[in-house]
Amino acid sequence: MEAPTIVILGESSDKSTDLVCQWLHHWNVPFLRLNEENEVNPVVGIEYENEGINVFVHKDGVRYHLSESQKTWFRRGYFLFRYVDDIPALGEETNRSIKKHLANEGKTLERFLYYHLGKNIAINHPDNYNYNKLIALREAQNAGLKIPPTLLSVHPDAIREFLNSQGNCISKSIQDMMGIETDGHYAFSGKTVRVDKESICPKGQWYSLFQREIKKKYELRIFFFMGRMYTMAIFSQMDKESELDFRAVDVNGKHPNRMVPFTLPSETARKIRRLMKRLQLESGSIDIIVDQNNDYYFLEVNPVGQFNFVSEICNYHIEKDIAKYLAQ
Repeated sequence: MEAPTIVILGESSDKSTDLVCQWLHHWNVPFLRLNEENEVNPVVGIEYENEGINVFVHKDGVRYHLSESQKTWFRRGYFLFRYVDDIPALGEETNRSIKKHLANEGKTLERFLYYHLGKNIAINHPDNYNYNKLIALREAQNAGLKIPPTLLSVHPDAIREFLNSQGNCISKSIQDMMGIETDGHYAFSGKTVRVDKESICPKGQWYSLFQREIKKKYELRIFFFMGRMYTMAIFSQMDKESELDFRAVDVNGKHPNRMVPFTLPSETARKIRRLMKRLQLESGSIDIIVDQNNDYYFLEVNPVGQFNFVSEICNYHIEKDIAKYLAQ
């Protein structure tokens, strides 16, 4: 049985996590990485005894003891519990009730593990992996940050009135891009687009998010970790393809945007720290636009955003700093 000092809950395909783990390996720091797609039903047992508790999980045939005193990095993954045996054929309605009951039992186990591992020193929480963007916009205002004038509506008249009052506007998904699978291929749809009155459906449409287009000087990708900010300026407006959203151009392509290290004004950094405290986030990727008047506009925060490209391009060594924090 082993007792690692660090627990990392992630995904096997996450390169950012890989880079942090490489440093931990290099320093011979014991840690346990659990990838949700590989570890189903990981708990061996939970024992309550002598006013204490012992939690045991298994991975690759090894049994691990999870202590409340360990550092836990909730990077991306979840604990998954599934009933893997066949349920006796007792009728469709009865089987549906059994499956619902077993799923609820598994959810109770999952919630307990988040409670157990997050009692002391934890980075983020699975409940905040996909933070509500509408709440984040409001909390950014509360923290003193500017946001673009914004409308969320389903009514054509309200949308047209907003477009008339704001001039050039963009539209994007309320929360997430849409994933589409076709013939074994997976693609995402829902990037930022310009809109005008002619593009509004006269009979109405589903709720959509509209914002005034901010004429940018450049945009910032900020990786926030435990109060520290690693900031990169992206001159995406120089390219027609990426002038609305730098993600439209591959950072590893033939003609990537110019990206350079950037130092945030102290007042903006203070407001971001206040925002992350309000959102109860220890880590996350933040997108900000700087306009022609040097005003800063908050767009969104992704608690599980990638940081390896910011680290590599700006020579920040973010993965080393995260590993160092975990190893302390």
